[in-house]
Amino acid sequence: MQTVTNSRAEPRKPRYLELADDLRRQILGGDLPLADQFPTESVLCARYGVSRFTVREALRTLQTEGLIQRKRGSGTVIQPAAARGGALHQPLSNVGEILQYARDTKVVFERDGSAPLPRKLAEQIDGETGGKWARFRGVRSGSGVDKPIAFTEAYIHPALADVADAIDLREPTLFKQVERLGRISIAQVTQDIQAVAASAEIAQALGVARRSPCLRILRCYCDDSGRVIEISASHHPGDRFAYAMHIEVER
Repeated sequence: MQTVTNSRAEPRKPRYLELADDLRRQILGGDLPLADQFPTESVLCARYGVSRFTVREALRTLQTEGLIQRKRGSGTVIQPAAARGGALHQPLSNVGEILQYARDTKVVFERDGSAPLPRKLAEQIDGETGGKWARFRGVRSGSGVDKPIAFTEAYIHPALADVADAIDLREPTLFKQVERLGRISIAQVTQDIQAVAASAEIAQALGVARRSPCLRILRCYCDDSGRVIEISASHHPGDRFAYAMHIEVER
């Protein structure tokens, strides 16, 4: 599993990634109309007080994600959703970006009782998985996307039943509430990304054909002792979601 570091110990991002994050939010939020040309490098340098190198690296990041197109002599333009295959291109490389993803999208969660973890899911989890876990399920939609982008099932540890009962379904994330309500610090998040076929339940929730390809992101939120306190399995239709990750090259 890929490990996402704790947000408390997370080093500050390079400036070009911070700039890319801000521009990405504006693009996905519709704050930069498609009809308008993207701000020039000079404008971005002046607006954000950064170097031209920083701007170019940020734009290169967005171009790699398929959000913009850059042509010599024509400037930079925002790619319409159709040109991106209709998919939401979302970076989910650290806890901060997971939170931003939650803020930039909308989910409707509902409680679904308590039950043992599904066998296929429990087999993929490192650590104790016994007992009855509080179960939540929800469908997530994104800004400018007219179809669901994810169906999520989330499970909260049996020892935190009281916390699960106090969850506010109107809030965009569960794990931050588990931290606050349970007075727990999440020290590590692991995630496993896999291509899977949509089950009948997932297909119905997402409005896709049964056994159509989905990108499943399985996350485990662990406390300081390494105990898994929450598990989430999000299924994304293959044509509506793209996972983006920034990897720094060590020199």
